[in-house]
Amino acid sequence: MSHLNTQRVPIAKSTRYEILRRDNHSCRYCGAKAPFVTLHIHHVIPVSFGATNDPSNLTASCPDCNMAKSNGVP
Repeated sequence: MSHLNTQRVPIAKSTRYEILRRDNHSCRYCGAKAPFVTLHIHHVIPVSFGATNDPSNLTASCPDCNMAKSNGVP
């Protein structure tokens, strides 16, 4: 899959909150829970591949899992 030249649109705070709530304030990959780990909202399919901020493409992840994924698709 080639990288597309796309512009990143910030994820709204309300959307971030809803994703954290939906994912039970835990990393969807390893299960680590807040407040024991800082959680990030990240794109399952990267924006560089043409993905959007649609909630179905967003998930909560811990820094280790987020960095391990990098710019790939899990």
